[in-house]
Amino acid sequence: MRPTDSPPSTPLRRTTLWLASVLGALALSACTEKPREPSPALPDVCADTSTAQREVTWYRDVKPVIDAKCAGCHEEGGIAPFALTTTEQVQAMKGAILHSVCERSMPPWPAHRDCNQYEHDRSLSDEQIALIRDWVRAGAPLGDASEAPAETPSDRAQLSRVDLELAMSEPYTPQESPDEYRCFMLDWPETEEKFITGIGVRPGKTELVHHVLLAAVPPENLDAYLQADEADPGPGFSCPGGPNPPSVPQGQGSRGALIGGWAPGGEGRDLPAGTGVRVQPGSKLVMQLHYNMSSAPPSPDMSKLLLKLDGSVEHEAFLFPFTNPQWIRDRAMSIPQGESDAVHIFSYDALEFASRASKQKIRANAPLSVYGAQLHMHQRGTRTVLTVEKGDKEKACLLEIPEWNFHWQGVHYLKQPSRISPGDSLRLECHWNNAGFTPHHGAPLPPVSDLNWGEGTNDEMCVAFLYVTQE
Repeated sequence: MRPTDSPPSTPLRRTTLWLASVLGALALSACTEKPREPSPALPDVCADTSTAQREVTWYRDVKPVIDAKCAGCHEEGGIAPFALTTTEQVQAMKGAILHSVCERSMPPWPAHRDCNQYEHDRSLSDEQIALIRDWVRAGAPLGDASEAPAETPSDRAQLSRVDLELAMSEPYTPQESPDEYRCFMLDWPETEEKFITGIGVRPGKTELVHHVLLAAVPPENLDAYLQADEADPGPGFSCPGGPNPPSVPQGQGSRGALIGGWAPGGEGRDLPAGTGVRVQPGSKLVMQLHYNMSSAPPSPDMSKLLLKLDGSVEHEAFLFPFTNPQWIRDRAMSIPQGESDAVHIFSYDALEFASRASKQKIRANAPLSVYGAQLHMHQRGTRTVLTVEKGDKEKACLLEIPEWNFHWQGVHYLKQPSRISPGDSLRLECHWNNAGFTPHHGAPLPPVSDLNWGEGTNDEMCVAFLYVTQE
């Protein structure tokens, strides 16, 4: 285990300039903190193999859970490999459902519940898992159809209105299998400054579009994007590292500002009430689509971006990155071949970092409200956690992902905003396995030569994004 960062003298690769340019010339010392103890494992609800004594039926008990938590992805033509929208479909797949919910791999929800509470949590409670367990073990009885709720309450995120639709300029057929990351430039038609207050996507091929990330690029930073679009044959350009060009020449300037994203299960969601991200006239939006061909063969996709816009908001929001510039600039994030638990940790004054990363749009002397957080690693990541350190004893966990899954990531919005005050620090910790292992729901990954920071899927990263406002 390597909890200490000692930067080698290897020069910065051009493919990592997108964060280096954002973070500027922060000169930060290596971190020597000890790794944080992981949160306790969640209980194995299905470990009890005794016969259930209570009566559990499909219509009364299980159907409301499946409708609320699973059917948004498991629908005809959806991203999931099979549908769960009829009684017959669920009956046929009851064994697979039981296996998935018992190991908590479905519904996909990577955040640990002991860290914080989040809006639109897709995970199942222990009681919901126990209901499915007892129902399957009892032979999956249907019960009385009249006992089914007339309408299942849904906690899915919702996009309250659509003020602007932006479509890809032409259809695109994914070329790489099973996963491809492709960026598409979208013209911004607004002639006055606007705030994006909600984001959604209407996939052209729901069975292929796994998730979407969105960035806004101001006019002064467009050249690198336009060059990447021109250089890559076909619509859009390859962008496995995020909604950014694959490389930026020296002196090209910073990249676009990440705004948010979308995942299957609905057409989108409003951003936290009273907040929005400013977009200036002359900008372009960059939409990164993750195509996954596990459930269907490649076919032409023509997805649309759905946006809720407002002319003003109570609090302008910023989504800024947090990571150690030395990991990028000096390639100081070594993950040696053979290490089963390589660890890198970075902590820094939260407000000073946010101010620098936002080019002083965030002030360094006033508190922040954190509405959401996202963590990002690549394929060999195993665990990651982001906390706020308030002195020697008090710590606030923003987001912990105890079992990293590269295919399920996005912004987790807090039920209650977390406050960052002057003097507080952000602390980011990432773990990787480069000794050969099988990640959660993936193919085995053999050990490779020493890894380091890079935008390619076969490189690695350790970065957090925070969605914040400041009064």
